Amino acid sequence: MRIKRKSSIEPGFKRQRCRVCKCQDKFNFYVPDRVWREVVPHQYRDAVVCLPCFDEFARERNVDYSDVIEMLYFAGSQASFKFQTISAHGA
Repeated sequence: MRIKRKSSIEPGFKRQRCRVCKCQDKFNFYVPDRVWREVVPHQYRDAVVCLPCFDEFARERNVDYSDVIEMLYFAGSQASFKFQTISAHGA
């Protein structure tokens, strides 16, 4: 007998997938259009791009977007979180 685990995600809900790395996108973030165009390669501009891929594109192009990110949410299976940007530069 198999036991079916109850999910906290509504039935039929599907997470978006990043078109770059194909992972399920659990982060929702917003940057101004001018920053999106500066960071994201043309072939992905009208597609879902996860935050880790966006961050890597920004690093490759030397674009600091930390002061313009307007919202950042993580949507997990058990809880959701809203984040605030604190640091602007990494190693």
